[in-house]
Formats: sequence, C-alpha cells, structure tokens
Amino acid sequence: MTLRFLAPLVLAGALGLAACGGGSSSSGDTIPADADVVVKAIDGIKWDQSSYSAQAGEVTIAAENVSSLPHNLHIVAADGTQLPGMIDLPNRGRVGTMTVTLAAGEYTLICTIPGHNNMKATLAVS
Repeated sequence: MTLRFLAPLVLAGALGLAACGGGSSSSGDTIPADADVVVKAIDGIKWDQSSYSAQAGEVTIAAENVSSLPHNLHIVAADGTQLPGMIDLPNRGRVGTMTVTLAAGEYTLICTIPGHNNMKATLAVS
C-alpha cells in the first residue's frame, strides 16, 4: 500500500478512536482556561494536592510540571484499571491536557515513573 492511500486510513482510524470517549491529550506551556482539574507536579516527587474533584461526564485535566524531574499523569479507576491516555511532563514548565469521560466515583492520579510511587492523589467525580 502506498503512503498516498495509507494517510486517509490513519486519519480515519484516529478520528474513530477519538469518538470512542477515551482520552485525548496535548502538550504546551499554558494551562487552558477551560480545564476542569489542574494538577501540578512539584518538588519532593508529589502532586500539589492530595485530592481533586470534578463533575461526571467529559472532564479536561491539565497537568503542569513545576519540578526539576520528569513526570507523567495516569488515571486509575477504583477497580485498579488504568484508563487509556496519559499526560507526559518531561521537563519543568511543560503543561499537558487530557480529556476523558468519567462516571461518578473515585479515581487515583499517579505518576508511573520508577521511584515516583509517592505521586498519588484522589480524583473524586460526582
């Protein structure tokens, strides 16, 4: 298959995944004004708060790295299932966003980088 025919298939697949209600993410250097939840990775290998809250439905999470180490943000459901998508925060000043559809319940925000086990916070969705 040539690249000319492959590109539309890749685009169609990406659009199909985005419509499934999973996560989507982007990166930049500013926190969007419409973010429902703002999480900051701070020095001491931790999040800036131990708990956050949001309304059920489509939730936009913005994360900012204000520490000197790389971090990432993953969402884990109460049953231990890691939700699709993540925010990569490779260096100080990096901001990333992710939009996910969440049902009411309690979730955990974690960083999966080895040695960052302390980076856990609760996300209460009502």
